[in-house]
Amino acid sequence: MLLFKGLEELKNVVNHSKQRHHIVGQYVIGRRGLEQQELASKEQGISNFLKDFYNSNYS
Repeated sequence: MLLFKGLEELKNVVNHSKQRHHIVGQYVIGRRGLEQQELASKEQGISNFLKDFYNSNYS
């Protein structure tokens, strides 16, 4: 089963079904790797509404 999923994922990447930055983020950086570090520095001065919006859409 994992072999078929892997082949399907490879076909999607080869056919450019995914955008490049999504591929890099998923396979090179990891799903939550550098994102948390970047958010910590960017959260200064952001309203609570905007923080909640980002959390609800990107979690």
